[in-house]
Amino acid sequence: MSYFFTKCLLMSIPWTVVAAAVALNVLSTKHTPAFPLDASEEVATTRWNTQNEGVIKERIQRIALPFEAKYNAKVRTYIQDYVVTGHKQTEDILGRSMMYFPIFEHYLSIYRLPKELMYLPIVESALKPTAKSPAGAAGLWQLMPQTARSYGLKVDGAVDERLDPYRSTEAAVRVLASLHKEYKDWRMVLVAYNCGPTKLEHAMRLAGSKDYWQYEKYLPAQTRRYVPAYVAAAYVVHYPHKHKLKARYPSLHLRETRVLKVYQALSFREVAAACKMAPSIITTLNPGYLQKAVPRNKRGQFLILPASAVTAFKDYLADKNAKKASLTVPANKFKSSYVVAKGERIQNLAKLFQCSVQDLMKWNGLSEAEVFVNQELIVYLTKDLLSKRA
Repeated sequence: MSYFFTKCLLMSIPWTVVAAAVALNVLSTKHTPAFPLDASEEVATTRWNTQNEGVIKERIQRIALPFEAKYNAKVRTYIQDYVVTGHKQTEDILGRSMMYFPIFEHYLSIYRLPKELMYLPIVESALKPTAKSPAGAAGLWQLMPQTARSYGLKVDGAVDERLDPYRSTEAAVRVLASLHKEYKDWRMVLVAYNCGPTKLEHAMRLAGSKDYWQYEKYLPAQTRRYVPAYVAAAYVVHYPHKHKLKARYPSLHLRETRVLKVYQALSFREVAAACKMAPSIITTLNPGYLQKAVPRNKRGQFLILPASAVTAFKDYLADKNAKKASLTVPANKFKSSYVVAKGERIQNLAKLFQCSVQDLMKWNGLSEAEVFVNQELIVYLTKDLLSKRA
């Protein structure tokens, strides 16, 4: 992977590449076009002014990153580029974070990794799921095709799951987990994620040390910029108001969403008609389906929809499959719904709703004992449980 940053102080989209194949071999590099310079002298003064270096250092130290973060000239430069030269793009990133951070946190929690790793895709793709690099990396986490396939993702002419926020995030988190199992040090993990284990180990051999500040100078130039860029991204997420940054949120249809698993072939036109939505909304939420259609799949395919459209779509599927009345309400229980929160597992939900995992799977037509953040589930509750939720 690589982080490309222009020398002319333009705020660039920092894409990186994950190419850690099964054996975690060398990762590919790439570069990306820069953001346009959009900071006038007035804007620069308003957003940076005469910031006290000590104050910024103290703020960074308060951020619970997975390693000790130093505030130095490199970090300062990247923070300035986020809050001054690229402030408009940063406000877009902050707006998109509400769409994707819950997904990142969900899988980081499931795999028991630090939630602060969710800032990496800011460096990777500026939180754009359709981001692509000249080297062939794609998605929020900029996965290379070989890496994606080695972690179970489908990449072909019909589906590119690197662009799927759910499947790509789980694959990237598995890469990070594998690297941490190898190195036991999160700064090393970020370096290996960026330039590959081979180059990391070569740098450590040249330095004769595993101390980042000793082997950093032997890393590729792009990698030397990667860790400071990550620290700067974390800072901007935590302290946007200190630099007069305001998140620019996507439309309500794009930020208030639910995810379903569907097993049959569906065109986006069909889905949009059922949801009474423009097909463009379905396309934007589901960029991984390259032919604007969800192919049939026995394991199920993720379909992300506006929250307001889920009921209509479920009714449409029930009518289409003639199964609308197939689920009868169990005795002494009442039908309700529940939206899965980040990090929740189906086993915990079964305990919460006093039912079995098999019940939840049956009620929701699930083929696997797995749930996902923002998934809307049908649940049947006792009167007591229902009143507690009211």
